[in-house]
Amino acid sequence: MAAVYQATDVILGRTVALKLFRNDSLDDSSGAERQSGEVALLASLNHFALVTLFDVGTAVIDGSARTFIVMEFIDGPDLRSQIAGGPLSAAEVAEMGADLAEALHYVHSQGIIHRDIKPANVLLAPSSFPGRISHAKLADFGIARLLDEARLTATGTLIGTASYLSPEQALGAAIGPPSDVYSFGLVLLECLTGERAYPGTAIESATARLQRQPEIPATLGRDWVNLLGAMTSREAADRPSASDAAVALRALASAGAGAADDATQLMPTGASDATALLATDAATALLPVSSPASALPSSDASAETVVLGRVQSPQDSDDTAARTTPGTGRPSRGGRRKWVPIILVVAAVVIGILAFVLLQRPSGPEATPPSYPAVEGPLGTHLQELQKSVEP
Repeated sequence: MAAVYQATDVILGRTVALKLFRNDSLDDSSGAERQSGEVALLASLNHFALVTLFDVGTAVIDGSARTFIVMEFIDGPDLRSQIAGGPLSAAEVAEMGADLAEALHYVHSQGIIHRDIKPANVLLAPSSFPGRISHAKLADFGIARLLDEARLTATGTLIGTASYLSPEQALGAAIGPPSDVYSFGLVLLECLTGERAYPGTAIESATARLQRQPEIPATLGRDWVNLLGAMTSREAADRPSASDAAVALRALASAGAGAADDATQLMPTGASDATALLATDAATALLPVSSPASALPSSDASAETVVLGRVQSPQDSDDTAARTTPGTGRPSRGGRRKWVPIILVVAAVVIGILAFVLLQRPSGPEATPPSYPAVEGPLGTHLQELQKSVEP
């Protein structure tokens, strides 16, 4: 349909990609509509995972009017050449796939389907972000069409690449966003395995998907198998939306793209964080009481053990073992003998304190001297002297 050139924007001084349409790429009845349609679509789309459109126009070349579009230049390979070097890592595929799925969700929300998702239409732009090699960008909307729009091509014309066609495309039936999701699932599967799911000639490849599901290796992990199986379901209604696929792929990327254990990945939100906290801060965790002496750690000098509800340092482990009967955890007879003098001393101290307190208590109330009636004269004087002589 067109040839793409690397060119220079002499006004802004930047490198661009120039796509020049061929006059004979389409018949006269649909060529102009197809070209103007692509330009309109690209001009209306704006997403970080889509190739950006800069300019459009028409130029007269060799006496013929030629439509061209000026696009963002991606100074990197396409996904097809990357896969040729072998399967990609699951983490890389999950990260890249999440970006592309978000782009598809955006495109579908605009009422547009791509129709030709394949590795050659995924460009890898170099990334300067630490830990990331490239950013994936979806290109070539030349055969995209608006949903529910009248067909621009002649009846019976098949649009798309045979190896990545959805079953409904292969049957020539009406298509929608699920068709893009199916093709995208095959692309992700090829990234992980390094092989096309439906190789062979165009006819063999197109008809094979009508007879069998793509083979998804169990070694990819349960999450990948479930996701790719759903995306490549033969029934369009059973496939997830592009947004659902983006969420699942982002979760795979966050979880290490399937490298973690399935049980950890299936924990409810927050469980993984709690597990990590317990693993990294074991010194402050409460440990169960370990009664057998053999359960006490002996090889790790930095570990702490809990004995009878208190934290015990390793230096006390030998003493604890000596004071317990092997295999029972009960105090040995030698340990009991050591407690006898201590108990006697404590008892003596308690008895002495009690005796001291009792001796200090008064024996009874103080006696009150008797009182007599007053007597006048010498008799009264003698009585007073007698009283004084008998007072203590």
